[in-house]
This record gives sequence, C-alpha cells and structure tokens, in this order.
Amino acid sequence: MTTRTDLPPRLGRRTRRATLAAAALRTPLTPLTLLTVLSLVTALRAPPLQAQDGAPVAQAVAPEDARTVGQREQRRFENFRRANLPDYRGKIPSMRDCQERVGMMCYWYDEESPAPPPEKPTVTAARDRLINVLDSLGRAHPSDNWIAGQRVRYLNEAGRHTAALTAAEECQAWGWWCDALEGFALHALRRYVDAEAAYGRVLAAMGARERCHWKDLTPYLDDDTRREYLRSQCGQPAREAFEERTWWLARTRFAMAGNDSRTEHWARLTYVDLLKDAPTIFRSAFDDAELETLVRFGWPIAWARGPDQRTMPGEGGDRVNVISQEATPAHRLVPPYGVLANPAMSDSTQWAVQLPPVVARYHPPYAKKLLMLEHQQALFRRGDTALVVLAYDVSKVAAVRGAPIEAALVLTTGAPGKPMVPRQTILKDAPPKGVLTVRAPWGPLLMSAEIAADSASTLVRARYGIQPPFAVGTRVVISDLLFYTPYGEFPTSVEEVLPHALSTQKVRANEKLGVYWESYNTNPAGEPMTVSLVVVPETEESTGLLRRGARALRLAKDATPVSVSVEDMSARGSRTSPRAVQLDISTLKRGEYLVQLEITVAGQYTIRADRRIVVVEP
Repeated sequence: MTTRTDLPPRLGRRTRRATLAAAALRTPLTPLTLLTVLSLVTALRAPPLQAQDGAPVAQAVAPEDARTVGQREQRRFENFRRANLPDYRGKIPSMRDCQERVGMMCYWYDEESPAPPPEKPTVTAARDRLINVLDSLGRAHPSDNWIAGQRVRYLNEAGRHTAALTAAEECQAWGWWCDALEGFALHALRRYVDAEAAYGRVLAAMGARERCHWKDLTPYLDDDTRREYLRSQCGQPAREAFEERTWWLARTRFAMAGNDSRTEHWARLTYVDLLKDAPTIFRSAFDDAELETLVRFGWPIAWARGPDQRTMPGEGGDRVNVISQEATPAHRLVPPYGVLANPAMSDSTQWAVQLPPVVARYHPPYAKKLLMLEHQQALFRRGDTALVVLAYDVSKVAAVRGAPIEAALVLTTGAPGKPMVPRQTILKDAPPKGVLTVRAPWGPLLMSAEIAADSASTLVRARYGIQPPFAVGTRVVISDLLFYTPYGEFPTSVEEVLPHALSTQKVRANEKLGVYWESYNTNPAGEPMTVSLVVVPETEESTGLLRRGARALRLAKDATPVSVSVEDMSARGSRTSPRAVQLDISTLKRGEYLVQLEITVAGQYTIRADRRIVVVEP
C-alpha cells in the first residue's frame, strides 16, 4: 500500500508508503510533526454528471469538444471522491520508520495494517456515471487516445476487467496506444500470454529511444545488479540477454504460462501514461517521485481520509490528508544479485520475498498467500542427464485444503550468462500428497517446486539451487540420499522407492528410517566397497568434524548410538549400484541430525553424501 500527501508543490513534502500516506507543512518536517502534517484540498460536493444510468451524452458533441467534456466530468468525479473519502483506521508512523525515500516521498511496507476501508456507495455510483460518460464519448470518438485511456482506467479501477478489455478493443487511436490499453486489460484479466503478445506489438511499434525506456530494468535492481546491467547499452545482445534472463527469474510461478512479472512492469508504465494528462485524487501534479514509486511498487487500489484535518492559514477551505494503499502482500519483484548472477548456487533464503533490500514489489493475484513447501528432494544420475525426485505433502496446509491444485516441478541449468531453458513436469488436478520427477542436463540446477491452488489464491513453493554430491578426480561417485518409509523389502531402483518416499525430512523416533542411494561408475565385474553410515547431532562442530575425514567419522561412530558399517560388493553387470539400509533411530532424542554416508573403493579417496533430518516426538 502507499501513502501520498496532496499539497501544492510549493508546500509539498509528499510521503508515500505501503499502507499510509503522510502529509506536508509549510514548515520543515520533523519526526514529531509528521503525524500532524496535512494535505490541503477543498471539500467540494460534485455537481451531477452529464450521463445518468448509461444515457448517451456524445451524440451531438463535436470531436474537438469530446475530450473537454470528458475532462470536465473527470475533474468533478475526482473532486467528489476526494471530498467523500472514508476514514482511515490505521496508524501513521513517524518519519524514522520510513523504509524508502524517493525524492520528497517516503515509502514503507506493513502487511499488518488494516484492510482498506470500503468505498462509499455514493463514490461508486459517481464513478459509474463517469464511466457511462466515457463509454458514450469513446464509442462516438474511438480515435481519441485520451478518452480511450481514461475509459479503460476507470473500468479497471471498478473491477470491470472484461469491459475494460472491450473498451481497449474498440480503441482506434493512432500508433501503439490501443495495443498498450489491450495489454493492460489482459494483464488485469490474468491472461498473461495474450498480454505479452499485446505489449510485444507495442514495443515493435515504438521508436528506439522509447523502446529502451520501456525495457529499462534499473528501477527494480539492487546496486550490485544495476552495476552489472549498466555495463552494456540498450539494444546490445548482452543487454537483451540480461533482461530476458532477469524477467524469467522474476516470475513467481515458473510453471505458469506467460510472464506476469514482465507484463506487470509494462502495465505500470501504461498506468503512468494514463496519469500524465489527467487529474487524480491528489491535487498536486504527477511528478518524478510519484512516477518512480508507482513503477516500483504499483498503483493504489484504495484511498482514505487520514487524521488531523485542518485549514491551513491563507489557503482557505478544508484540507485532507489522503492515504492511499496498494495491494498486499507485495513480494520482491526482481531477485537479488546473488540469484541473478548464479541461480544454481542460490539457497532458499535468497529467494525469500521479503529479504531486504526490497527495491520493488509486486502483488501476484494468484499468490495472495505464498507459503514454504515442506518436501524432500534428491538428485540421481542417468548418463549425461539428472533425474530429480521431489516428494511433497500439502494435505495439512489449511489454505489449500479441499481446493483443486496444480503441482509442478521445474528445473533449469541456470548457468551464469546462459538462457533459461526449463524442463518441467506439470500435474493438473494433482493429489495433495505425491511425487514429481523431472530430467535435466547433469550438473548444478535451479529447482522450483510449485503447488498452486488458484481458487484459494495460494502458492506453496520451494525454490533453490541443487548440486551433485561433491567429487573431483574420482571414478566412483554417489547420488543424494533419499529417505523412505521401510515397506518390508529393500528397493533395487529409485522407481521402487518413489511410492514410499518421505514428503518431509522430519522423522519420528519410533519409526525406522529407510535410506536409498546409488553409486555410479562401479566395476560391472564387481568390486569391494566399504559403506559407512552415521547419524550425529547437527552442530557446527559435528558437521565440520564429519567433513574433515575418515578418522572423524570413526570418532563420531564411537560417540553416537546410530551407525552402520558394512563390507559390500558393487552390482555385477552394471555400472550403477543401487543400495538401501534401514536405520533404527529410536535411541535419538528430539532435535536436528546429520545423516552422512561414506563409501571407500580402491584407488580413490573416500566419497561422501549427507542430508539433514529432524527427529520429532513419536
């Protein structure tokens, strides 16, 4: 949400935030006086609009007068709305709580602030009358770009998105403006593929300079990313590749058709053009600070009357502290530099949507709730490809219980400077508990597991980079560990494990734990292998100890009640040796543990794989 003070520029220090708008005084602002700052606006009662209940007004209006009529009625509506704002029900923070300063504006974000107060019915009715006027004028004069734009703007504001698309399709203005309005309406309808196509036509019709402005990413980038971005010029292949890669990674849902993050960017630029030559609820002119905050954080969805209204000396009339709000929750729009530079090396923390600094925000309407997915993932090798297994369970997630869900697992190599080429599995009408598998080129990967319940506007997601177990200069290598519920037999392939794979890394102390893995490039004639498996409490000391060598492992085995060591023989007739063991963890107390596997074969150093578990009460 956003706040904005509405004062003439000579008075103006405007404040903008995710829930509130502050105000301005003639005197300099201080943290103490910010709470009493006012924005001044004349309290007018709007005269009756020219169109009532859909009655046409444009039959006898000449083309040169049509825009004048529309602008007059628009000013009346905005004055009427400003004079009839509902009262704001939250708090206005002090200046020290400002999270982001843009020019003379201050922005801050707070998901805990109250929901926007409902609009008064008289204002809704006044907007409907204005829309009737604009509809009549637009149909009579479809080539007027201002009328077409304001018609789409207010239909969208009223939530009449299908009607807004119809209005955009009736537009006959010169140039790319009608396509931009169509893209704006399609984005609001969540038809992101069609919105991208419409905005593609816009970019194709633009001149080079304007196209560069519309493709510019700098408002959304942190300092490190911006420096990298500005090393190339607009139109150069390196800049084009950077932009394409960034928007690919910016998507909240990799598996969804269309790129709604990019069309949100273009929709915001369209909205900026809608405000450049039109009055808004604020009296002062639309300036660079408001433009930047609108592009970075989106446009308001509601307005309210703030506290401490008063008349300023010499100005006359009642003044109102206007508070505007954007939709929440609003997530990070573009990932941070560490993700963009090497997504396959990223961890889940770097994908946290509220991790500061958040340079720009976006509220995906299909992810009003964005939750962490509890899951288990493992990587196996199949020649020059990787098989990634992911087990999930959202049956206990209240937000999606009973709702139709779509489950998706998306992989990409994510190598620095390379295009994002996804491999994915998408399961429509998916069960709340299941297993997904995807194949991709062997090596470091970026993984995104997405369980979407669109009817509940909820996305349950896990996203991070995954790496093959570390081994350099060795012939025999091993896969990840995959935990499963023992079922009476020892599995001989990963396919046999999948129906029994745990959908979490939390295990109960009273249940046995199955561990499956594969060794690769073993001698098909058979060769001796020493296999050791140990479970120790996960602390910095124990983790470092385990990773320092075989002697550390022996010391750990002497100190922990869960350890297995066997002399094994690799599989005959195959270069892949699948193996499984069952662990009795009943002696373990509640807490976090590290399960580490070590395999020793002749002629190479010991190879290792480990995985974390959390032991919970029976």
